[in-house]
Parts: sequence; C-alpha cells; structure tokens
Amino acid sequence: MPASEPIADLRQRLEQLNELEDDRMQARRSGRSALNSEALLESLRANIPLGVLSHHDRLRSRGRRSIAEVRHGVCSGCHMSLPTGLQAEVQRESSLLKCETCGRFIFQTEVSVEPPLPAKVSQSPKRSKN
Repeated sequence: MPASEPIADLRQRLEQLNELEDDRMQARRSGRSALNSEALLESLRANIPLGVLSHHDRLRSRGRRSIAEVRHGVCSGCHMSLPTGLQAEVQRESSLLKCETCGRFIFQTEVSVEPPLPAKVSQSPKRSKN
C-alpha cells in the first residue's frame, strides 16, 4: 500500500466530517432533526487519529473548516501562498500537512492537465513605401 493511500483516506474522512458537521449546523438553525447523521458522525470520528481529531475540533470551534485545498501554491482556506518546500511536500502526499498561516490540513487538488495554448505569431503591419 503506497504511503499516499492512508493520507487520501484520511482526507476523505475529514471532508465527510466537515460536510456532516456543516449539515448538522444548518439543521439546528432551521429546526430540523439531524439524528440520522449522528451515527455516521460518530463512526467517522472513531476512525480519525486523536491528534488530528483534536486539531479538527479546535478549528471547528472557531467556525472554520479543518481542511483546505492547495491550488497553484495557494491555500484555499486563507488565500496565502505556501512556501515552495511545503508545496512540494503537499504534492508528494507523504504525510498530513498543515498550512503555516491558518492551521488547516492542506491537500493538493486534482490537477487537470490541459494542453498548452499554441503561441500566437504576431505579424507587424507592413509599411507602405512612399
């Protein structure tokens, strides 16, 4: 099993946990019952390491999501540029990393490879001889 698979699995669990907690907060605001998601929430929390879970809870208590994507070297949580070394670590996905500015767990977004646009050859207008 490659080292990135447990990290990807943890990322997925954190994303689900954030979504369920957001849904639960919206349900409480609207007066709906969210009992059906409580069991799922507890099972997700049981499968997340204690250190990660405590940091997640700390961020959530401040009203923040605990995860953020890295796009073009920028944390999507605080919109600050990451140091080059940290960007390389994020791309390797070898360990769970935090943004040095906002403290969120950061993950590389799926990079879609787009073909480069063809270079435009500009032709200068020809001058007429007088």
